[in-house]
Amino acid sequence: MALIDFKCTKCGEKFEEIVKLSDRENIKCPKCGSEDIKQVFEGKCCSVGSSKGGGGCSSGSCGGCSGCH
Repeated sequence: MALIDFKCTKCGEKFEEIVKLSDRENIKCPKCGSEDIKQVFEGKCCSVGSSKGGGGCSSGSCGGCSGCH
């Protein structure tokens, strides 16, 4: 399972899905239902072993990154 960022090429909606890598081709846009989506690669904030974050961060407030959020 992986958390993957997608963007709908029909309506422009950006969304995340937790999917099996083998199921990436079966994703539909939650806004318009289109299957015409592209995987996008966005920078994520994650600091493994940060004394403030305890191993990871999803909000950018852990102090382990340079304000990527």
